[in-house]
This record gives sequence, C-alpha cells and structure tokens, in this order.
Amino acid sequence: MLPSRHEGSEVAPPVLSSVRRAIKQSLFAVGYYHQRLSASAFPGVAVLCYHGVRISDVSIPFSDLHVTKATFERHCRLIATACDPISLAELREARRNGRELPPRSVIVTFDDGYRGVLDLALPILERYRIPAVVFVSAAPVLDGRHFWFDALCRRQGETAVLQARGLPYHEWQALTEATATALHETESHRPLTLMELERLAASPLIEIGAHTMTHPTLALAPVADQQREIAGCRAALERVLEKPVTAFAYPYGSLLEDYTSQTVSLVRDASFGLAFTTGASFAKLEGDPLQIPRFMMLDTVGDVELAHRLMYSWRSA
Repeated sequence: MLPSRHEGSEVAPPVLSSVRRAIKQSLFAVGYYHQRLSASAFPGVAVLCYHGVRISDVSIPFSDLHVTKATFERHCRLIATACDPISLAELREARRNGRELPPRSVIVTFDDGYRGVLDLALPILERYRIPAVVFVSAAPVLDGRHFWFDALCRRQGETAVLQARGLPYHEWQALTEATATALHETESHRPLTLMELERLAASPLIEIGAHTMTHPTLALAPVADQQREIAGCRAALERVLEKPVTAFAYPYGSLLEDYTSQTVSLVRDASFGLAFTTGASFAKLEGDPLQIPRFMMLDTVGDVELAHRLMYSWRSA
C-alpha cells in the first residue's frame, strides 16, 4: 500500500503521450502485442502486485491502487492468452529443484486483504484459471477494523497518511489506535472478515501470505516490534486457517526506505521461504528468495499498457 514511487509516472508532453497511446492501441487491436508476447521469453518471472479490485464508480481512498473490475478482467484475459500464469508453488518447485518455468511466467499477487479480492477478483481468476497469492495484514481482519491508512484518509486525506507512515513506530502506533474505525460488513471497501478470509483461502487457486499484523513501515520500528509484526502475522494466520503460511510481503516494499537488511533477517528467522518487495523488475530464479521484486499495478495501467510493459518497458528498465 502507498508505494513510494509509481511506475510509469514520467511526465511527457500531452500531445506526445496521446500519440503514443494511439499507436499502442492500434498495435494491440491488430494483435501485434499478443503475437510478440507469444513468441518471446521473459527475462524472469513477472510478479504483479495488486491491492484491491473495485466497482468503477466507487470513490475510495487511494483509488489508483485499486483497479476496476473491468481493468482486472482485461489484465487476466491478456495473462491467460499471451502469458503463462503460474502459482507460488510452481515458483518454489523451480527454485528448489531447478525445474524450468514456462517462458512467460506471471504470478498475480494482492496486498493487504481487501473484500474485493473475494467478491470481484476471485470469480475472474476462476474464469481464466489464474492462481494468485493474497498477502494479508492480519490485525484488521481479526479485529474487524478498517486498515489504518483508509481510516485516516477518510478523516484527514491522503497527505495525512503519507506523513503518518514516516513517523517513528510508536508515534505512528498511537495515531493509528486513535483513528481506528470498526468496519461494517455491508461496506464494499473494507478488509476481509474472518469468515471471508477462510472462504478465500479455501479456493484451490489462492495461497494466503503474511503482510505484518498492522501494516507499519518496518524500517522505522524497533527490532522487537518488527519481530512481533512479522512472526505474529504468520502465527495469527496459521492459527485461523490451520495451514502453513510461508510467504511474506513487505509493507510498501522499498529497501532501506521501508525495510532494512535487519528486517530481511527477521523474515528469515520467522521461517518464511519467500518474501516480496516492490522493486520493479523481473524476478530471477537465482535471486534472493527473501527479496523478490514485483511490478506495481495501478488502475491507470490498462491491458494495452500492461502488454507494452511486459514486452518492452519493463525489460529495458
């Protein structure tokens, strides 16, 4: 949630941007991107980082991080027809035994644990037979509260959230407790409930991973608090789901700014086998298993732009 930088945020002259979009649209319409993608091999695994999926006309905090249902369906159609969607289990097997992965491997992930993943994303994933990993921040789900950033945003705006995430951990903790807001099950934009998490985890397409207890900036937290956030989340989720939770995603996900090498050691000590960042690059099988990069997915990235990035932009980054 709230990455420190967004991909594709470079500012281009409006006319040039319009021309580029028109060219990409035309190439996509005639099947150019599908043809090129289908004949290519990625330089690693493309791990996509989503947050939530929303109905298009819903106004919500940080709406650009929540793709519309229509956008997500177009993404899944592209992934299913031009790429090779794989599960986290397949990635583990490839890392463990040197098993070769498909040439255009894509892993779909979601951070935080929003209701929309169950209600809106899962039916689309099922339609296209695409596996996904959902990294859940446990406390909001267990306590029936909104994520702290959504609660604070509704009270004071997005700027207040961006400032709060840079506070020392215990100041941040006091602020989030003071602004804690109970969720109502009728709300569409909210964390999963405990029963909904169990339903989501029951899908054969879904793996549940850990995303800390309360979604802090780990780099600003004392070691003991980081340990409680990391290991505590795994223990809480395993207790509820009665199955192993062995993958982790760092909140925000930028090295040094959001987590440190010490954080990585704590993740290792908590016995996570894989952990994911938001470093924007393809994931190499020989790379650090506890710092696997992901590409941030925003609602401004349509299927045409996703195809272009998979074929060109992300490869040259």
